[in-house]
Amino acid sequence: MRYLKLMMFVVALAGNSLALAAPPDWVGNAPKKYPHSSYLIGRGVGSTANEAQDRARGDLVTIFEVRVEVATGTNTTVTKTGGKEQVSKTSTQDVSTTTDKVISGINIADVWRDPESKDFHALAVLSRSQAAASLQDEIGKIDAAVQLEFDKAKAAADPLLKIGALARAMESAVNRDGFQASLKAIDQTGRGVEAPIAQVEIRAQLDDAIKAIKVLPEVADDGGVAEFAAILKGGLSAAGFLAQGGANADFVLVGKLNLDDLGRRDNWNWMRGTLEISLIEKASGRVRGSKTWPLKAAGQSARTARSRVLIEAEKLFKRELKTTIIEFATS
Repeated sequence: MRYLKLMMFVVALAGNSLALAAPPDWVGNAPKKYPHSSYLIGRGVGSTANEAQDRARGDLVTIFEVRVEVATGTNTTVTKTGGKEQVSKTSTQDVSTTTDKVISGINIADVWRDPESKDFHALAVLSRSQAAASLQDEIGKIDAAVQLEFDKAKAAADPLLKIGALARAMESAVNRDGFQASLKAIDQTGRGVEAPIAQVEIRAQLDDAIKAIKVLPEVADDGGVAEFAAILKGGLSAAGFLAQGGANADFVLVGKLNLDDLGRRDNWNWMRGTLEISLIEKASGRVRGSKTWPLKAAGQSARTARSRVLIEAEKLFKRELKTTIIEFATS
């Protein structure tokens, strides 16, 4: 009898040991408690519980960002028009604007330690419904901001203020893309929230507002380079503004080019310069904005160095003049 009881005790003890060693269902499998329809999950393994939890959160964020990149498709470049610099945005960067918002909803649902390897395993979960509600709230705020700027643009009598309002609306609409893509990744329907005002409509109105402004290009100082007048006018046209002469102009774009021959250094001729523009109201003479850029180039001769400075000026106008004038409108 004692022998039988002893054997039963040994069997029970062995059973308990096996139970303790058995991993939870989420280690390598889909957790029943957190179905895919309601949760996104991430797993992490580490030598400490904290390390495993951090890796689980990171795994979930990575899964989330991959889903967003799939939802947005190929990366696209959008010019930011409302800030102080020209910024290129890709879908990946849009994801980063919402990742922090999503991370705040991640919870560590379980931690298990493997009795053999002594490694810790962690399960991170993100409730689709809670994350979706948070993102929808942010999208609602952005849509309200877009509508406000859109209404300002409609009411603006000043053409430059109209451009400024549309530029701010466009910037908000671009920022919305990240939240929308995140919502599509979380919401199993993949629909997100349709924008009340489409980004393409804002872009079209902004382009039309720019084309409607008549600007007179005027050279105040060409640095002894007659070609500068053509460069200034060409930059204005490339920016989308209508170059207009005489009294019909709304604004005057005053350009100044100063060049300084630095002489020959290290077998190269160096030329340094400054490029300055000012946007002035034709009727009142009010200066709406000014900006200066440094220029520098080298060549085997002074003539080549000068030509290269002009090429740099031309490239700069094509790259930054539109954004700069919009900055004047939003400041």
